[in-house]
Amino acid sequence: MSNSSKNKENRVTYKQAGVDIEAGNRLVDLIKPLAKSTIRSGADSEFGGFGGLFDLKSTGYKDPLLVAANDGVGTKLKIAIEADIHDTIGIDLVAMCVNDLVVQGAEPLFFLDYFSCAKLNPETVQQVISGIAEGCRVLRIRNVEIGKVSKLENWQVGKIVHS
Repeated sequence: MSNSSKNKENRVTYKQAGVDIEAGNRLVDLIKPLAKSTIRSGADSEFGGFGGLFDLKSTGYKDPLLVAANDGVGTKLKIAIEADIHDTIGIDLVAMCVNDLVVQGAEPLFFLDYFSCAKLNPETVQQVISGIAEGCRVLRIRNVEIGKVSKLENWQVGKIVHS
């Protein structure tokens, strides 16, 4: 048997690896308009890139200093899931991150998101990202990397035990 035949036998398809390309494509169709709905001068990169661009000159600041922060929504996620209301997760996520910037005297310029889930339900993800987009619109910031999503079906953290 040739090496190329062995390699073909050992290949794993995207589907076997747990990647649902159809669900991913459906999600892109759902969130693309959300990406375009967040606008800010200086952040006008196209949807689907591997990073966001921001032209710092557009702020008009002299000798600007960038401040970066990230945060999460914490246990409110459990309440949102139980209530089956997912857009509030996105709005709250933007608010938590922006709060961490504002207390340092920084102006929020743009937002990066990353969404990880055990099961990819495009409609649920769209609701969360819709909330992120709403938070960005309210604050007039651009979500420059909207829709970075990964499905980690068999990855989970064990129970958190408080002693």
